[in-house]
Amino acid sequence: MAIQTRGTFAELYDNIDKSVFTILFDAQKELPAIWRDVINVKTSDRKFERVMSVTGVGDIPEKGEGAPYTSSVIRPGWTKDFIHTEFGAMFEVTQTALEDDQYDQLSQNGRWFMFASRVVEEKRAAILYNNGFGSEQSPDGVSIFNASHVLKAGGTARNTLASAADLSATSLEQALIDLQTETKVEAGQIVAPATSLTLIVPPALEFTAHRLINSQLRPGVADNDINALKKRNWSVVVNPYLTDADAWFIQDSNKKRHGMTSYTRVPISMEPPRTDPRTGNRMYPVRWRRSFGCSFWQGLFGVPGV
Repeated sequence: MAIQTRGTFAELYDNIDKSVFTILFDAQKELPAIWRDVINVKTSDRKFERVMSVTGVGDIPEKGEGAPYTSSVIRPGWTKDFIHTEFGAMFEVTQTALEDDQYDQLSQNGRWFMFASRVVEEKRAAILYNNGFGSEQSPDGVSIFNASHVLKAGGTARNTLASAADLSATSLEQALIDLQTETKVEAGQIVAPATSLTLIVPPALEFTAHRLINSQLRPGVADNDINALKKRNWSVVVNPYLTDADAWFIQDSNKKRHGMTSYTRVPISMEPPRTDPRTGNRMYPVRWRRSFGCSFWQGLFGVPGV
């Protein structure tokens, strides 16, 4: 276990005049929260959360005069469990180090721990997208972004391009077409597409994304066609925690209409300081419990690029 002593950071105690500053808090600003803008955050008071979809009824058939009605039932759909992960760390410092800290840096340890905790949340949230073509699954047992989502009533649907493509006007237009024809409920019916869309990209695609949705004319071509993409209501989210420089994602801007979800079991909190009775060392723990996952794939679209 690491313990903060005077020898760990001797420059705080050497009695030499200096200007001490922290790069993060004095010279640079913390990155604004990204994941809460694109993920539906809920609270939990259970050891885990179980979500389940419902399979509605199929198309209503024709009925002949005097003929009996065809009966239908509503059945359960897919189920997914959200298992909360516990996070925690502790800052332990000797009494002597605290007493002799001439620059009042060690007493500010809480800022560093809270910052590091928020970074971990960003990284964990980004895993839903980074691994969304593989290990991160939707309740139907396939990856979140998949060409063969299984519908309970039979058949499949997809929320990725039939052929992967880099972000361009052509690929983005095709993605919007697919969102209108492939977003289906478990009974197989097409549902209304999103009217407000969020385009999520890594920093390498930031400027491409803005050109595509903000140009007055069709970008990247010599003709004078209007940019039809601009007719949609867009927002762009640039996430530096996305690991694939070619991958891009579209989702409904209304977080209730897509399945990217996080449950807060215990929020990030610095617990009350504790004193080791044997040594007098002060201990400052930080702890939280949270789960991330995808409760349904509808309202989401992802492309890994090429």
